Amino acid sequence: MRLIRIAVVILAVLVCGCAEQPATIGQWFGPTVPAAVSIRPEPDAEQSARIAQTAHYIIYTNLDDTDLINRIGQLMEGSYSAYRTLAPDTTESQTPMQCYIFQRRDQWAEFTRLHTGPAADLYLHINRGAYTVGDWYVAYYIGEGSTISVAAHEGWHQFRARHFKATLPLFLEEGLATMFEGVQFKDGLPCYNLSINQNRAIALRSAIETHSLWPFQQVIGMGAGDVVKRPGNEIEAFYAQAWALGRFLWDGDHGAHRAALQQLLADAAHGTIYDPTGPPHNRVRPWRQNGVKLMLEHYLQMDIEQIDTAYQAFCRHIAYDELPTMSALPP
Repeated sequence: MRLIRIAVVILAVLVCGCAEQPATIGQWFGPTVPAAVSIRPEPDAEQSARIAQTAHYIIYTNLDDTDLINRIGQLMEGSYSAYRTLAPDTTESQTPMQCYIFQRRDQWAEFTRLHTGPAADLYLHINRGAYTVGDWYVAYYIGEGSTISVAAHEGWHQFRARHFKATLPLFLEEGLATMFEGVQFKDGLPCYNLSINQNRAIALRSAIETHSLWPFQQVIGMGAGDVVKRPGNEIEAFYAQAWALGRFLWDGDHGAHRAALQQLLADAAHGTIYDPTGPPHNRVRPWRQNGVKLMLEHYLQMDIEQIDTAYQAFCRHIAYDELPTMSALPP
């Protein structure tokens, strides 16, 4: 997961090669044919270093599993199309985006110290995951399933940084990224369901039952510095609640807010996202809490108290109605 960010949908665009029938929750979709992935040794680097290249990505890695490298290439290309399902009003990438995936954490940490300057100390607080700087991300191997999930998450931040002229509030940015974490492979191809993420749903229920939810009107305006050094349970609650916000905007009230979400994302891509407190929004000029409040009210056409009430009810719907029947596998 990334802990610092200074950076009507037609699902038929991606005809699901994974299943023809909708899942109980949401819709599984994904590519129907493999992407072209070329893997070659990286010149002038250690013996195990390789470069995997696809249409939209260059992946620098020293992973020792060639099959896994190929799957990551398939993942990133599939995810690129999935990101455009969420935010269709974006242009095609003209040059490949860069990904760095290391076999070991110490290799990741050394790269981080060498390439992220004063921000390195903050990134090194990440105990299990990755981070994105601009439109490139850096990850390390934490088991195949978790590495795939993290890459899909970071890829959203990378995609947003490349294709959007304005940043998003951290809580919303992370919420959308977590919607891609539940990616699964079937017949060698990645499958996506933007409504399913069992790990975040479990964490959300735990936060509810331990009375550790963040207040909504506080959390919507938080920045990375407000989150990164918090205790682990508070960080888990933050990301679970962020995921619930993404789900609320995508699925809440029977999809009533989806068009507003996609208009919000289109405006962010064009650099015209609504904020009367003073745009533009970039890595230097972050969002203010009141700006986030006014922005959400504008796009949802609800006041913040109404949004808060509907969001809280949806959190409990996820945790108690959906979680017992939530499947993490494409049918």
